[in-house]
Amino acid sequence: MKNGWRQKILTITIPSYNVEDYLENCLESFIDENVMEDIEVLIVNDGSLDATAEIAARYEQQYPQTFRLITKENGGHGSTINTGVSEAAGIYFKVVDGDDWVDTKSFVRLVEYLKSTPADIVASNYTWIDHTTKQPTQRQEYPYQNIEYGRIYPFAEIVGKAFIDMHAMTIKTELIRMANAPIDEHTFYVDMEFVAFPIPYVETVCFIEDAVYQYRLGLPNQSMSIQKMQKNMQNHMRVLMRLNRYYHQVKSGLAREKGTYINTVVASMLTSQIKIYVSFPLGSGMRREIMKLEAYFYRHNREAFELVKNPAVLLMRKTRYLAFPLVVALFKGRRNSF
Repeated sequence: MKNGWRQKILTITIPSYNVEDYLENCLESFIDENVMEDIEVLIVNDGSLDATAEIAARYEQQYPQTFRLITKENGGHGSTINTGVSEAAGIYFKVVDGDDWVDTKSFVRLVEYLKSTPADIVASNYTWIDHTTKQPTQRQEYPYQNIEYGRIYPFAEIVGKAFIDMHAMTIKTELIRMANAPIDEHTFYVDMEFVAFPIPYVETVCFIEDAVYQYRLGLPNQSMSIQKMQKNMQNHMRVLMRLNRYYHQVKSGLAREKGTYINTVVASMLTSQIKIYVSFPLGSGMRREIMKLEAYFYRHNREAFELVKNPAVLLMRKTRYLAFPLVVALFKGRRNSF
């Protein structure tokens, strides 16, 4: 019991920076009398310059046993998650960004499931919602296949079958703390750090079919647009290399499957970094940057190098990167997002 609060099943951290247009929709999605005593919602206001804090304070005042506003200096997405982890009172931990939300009925079922499962990670589906049309665009980019919902798997059994990203993940809070690896601050793309850092301590995982997280796709300032990815290319590289260092730091004590899983995250980031290079016009010197990066991983993390499965990257490798102009041309026809 802390400040009169009973033990919470789940802490939801809401990273919030200038989200006055979306935050009310986000917070309303957690309001259901069946679960409000079981959850705490930490609204981490990351130095917002708009009415984000005022909106959050209104919910804190109305539902003091569920919502709590934490205001801090601006430190980026990673800093809000670090703050949430340090303040969390819940057995499980989940991140829901302030411009996204949850499907309330599915969320209630998730909380009920958390009360009875011993699993270290509970992975749920999620839905991409087009910001303009308000309609689902698809369920998620890589939906779970060959997975039995409700079954508790030893973690090693899901490696190579499923990847659990941040939108899908609900994880025991103690495992994040055991990793003792704070997420990078003042940088984008740190969701991959959140996913990877606790893996050495995860033993069991289960999947539920509900699409809990509702991800708003197509906001003008979204970090996954091509223009933003180009602008923040060094941020992306910073996270890629941090993940690679983390793998080398923990690999000696890891089961092989866990090492492979972390390297799957590294390989995904490596692929995305190459996509950023490919998105630039010819003549920008990016072919050389791709070759340098690929050579580095070939020498220093061969497993991550070989876990890259993107057809365009494999074509460039097969042709000793002579196919780079073709790949650049093909990339121009893709959607305006990674």
